[in-house]
Amino acid sequence: MKFLEVAHPEGGRFLIHLDHLTSGHYRPAEKDVKARLGLDIDARQNDIVLFGEEAERTWEALQRINSGDTKSD
Repeated sequence: MKFLEVAHPEGGRFLIHLDHLTSGHYRPAEKDVKARLGLDIDARQNDIVLFGEEAERTWEALQRINSGDTKSD
């Protein structure tokens, strides 16, 4: 099973099972606006929105998984 690990806004970490992702919406950082990543998750979990470096890191991890490269930094 493949999971993404992301920061929880109130502290701690989320583990997101990749099979539960239905879509992701990424907006790169521009000027004073932070990067934003919205992850739509199936009915078993709430949707998640990440900002800044966490959004960029998670988006890059999704791209690596999508290309078949599962190595982490």
